[in-house]
Amino acid sequence: MGWDRQAPHVVEAPKPPVPGRWLLAALIAVLVCVLLFLLHTSERMPLLSTLNIWALSASPLVVWILAFAARAYAYGTALSHCQFLEEEAQSVQRSWQAWAQRYLAVSASCVLLPDQVSASVLTQGSFDLPPRTGQARRIAALPVGPERTQAGLQMLIQALVPALHALPTGRELRVTLLSDADPREYEALRDTWQQSLVITMRLPLPVTVTLISELSYRWIDETLKAATAVIDLILVLQVHGEDSYSDGLAALLLCPDSLAIALELPITAGLLRPMPLDIDVLDSELPLFLQTQVSACRATGMLADAADWQPLTGKMLAVAGAHGASLNVEQQWIQESLCGLSGPFGHWLVAALCVEIVRHQREPLLVLAREESRHWMSTVVTGELA
Repeated sequence: MGWDRQAPHVVEAPKPPVPGRWLLAALIAVLVCVLLFLLHTSERMPLLSTLNIWALSASPLVVWILAFAARAYAYGTALSHCQFLEEEAQSVQRSWQAWAQRYLAVSASCVLLPDQVSASVLTQGSFDLPPRTGQARRIAALPVGPERTQAGLQMLIQALVPALHALPTGRELRVTLLSDADPREYEALRDTWQQSLVITMRLPLPVTVTLISELSYRWIDETLKAATAVIDLILVLQVHGEDSYSDGLAALLLCPDSLAIALELPITAGLLRPMPLDIDVLDSELPLFLQTQVSACRATGMLADAADWQPLTGKMLAVAGAHGASLNVEQQWIQESLCGLSGPFGHWLVAALCVEIVRHQREPLLVLAREESRHWMSTVVTGELA
């Protein structure tokens, strides 16, 4: 299921001529030349007397020279072809790596999870959190009742006001409100956003607002392919899980890497192009990912959204280590075990948490996300490496 990439055809280098054998053949040719010369001068074979003595004597050596030249030419041709194929394979490999290293630049982000789970808590190295696997946890700071979504939106907006004010004037901002609220509440959410836009942020930017109930992780890849000149703000509002999944709030201010560089926007982290992962064939999928997205080999830790990843981490560490990755066994986190069931937007919540951890650690991290029956793997890098 991974990237549709065919491995380059490996051609074995041709075997060079063996010097010892050709020297022995040259010596034999010289001896035959001497023998023919002696036979010609002895006049014991009348047939040889009719031939030119020098042409006759030199013929074995001439045959050796022609044979050696033909062998050397064949070897040189085969070697040139092999080198050409190797250069082409390296060029294709570099193109794939450059393609996989494309990223969405994160200019600002925040994430709020239940039980005060945060990047600073996780990166301290010694934290005592009870296991929350299988539980549905709530964010205590949110009110109980129908105003939970609006309250969560207000919290995210307050955290992002400075970053939004720093955006270039006139650049379009595309806002996506990803909410698990009832669609009948969308108008109230839109009104809350509009009020914040006018009163709190006073943004002089053209803004497009979209309210949706699902957004695939593939959106990152699609945005990179589209090469848009729009800055995206994704606001994740997962607060109505009840007993099915945990709460989660997150915000990501994103744009394609080329746009961030052109506009000289601050880059705190980079969400690299994700790869769809077939967990049944990790032995082939993971090496493909590590060879193509080279920043993954520099990742020091791994963050997964759901407990389903737990049985796979040991195998992933072994395969990654065999391919030169520097994953630290002590930096493996499962978001579900920290703050409960990940929910329908768990892939975005884990990405936002991974961004925060990368900002604290200053080291790349692997992010493992699941949505419905599909699994994703990607790398989050620091702003310096992006």
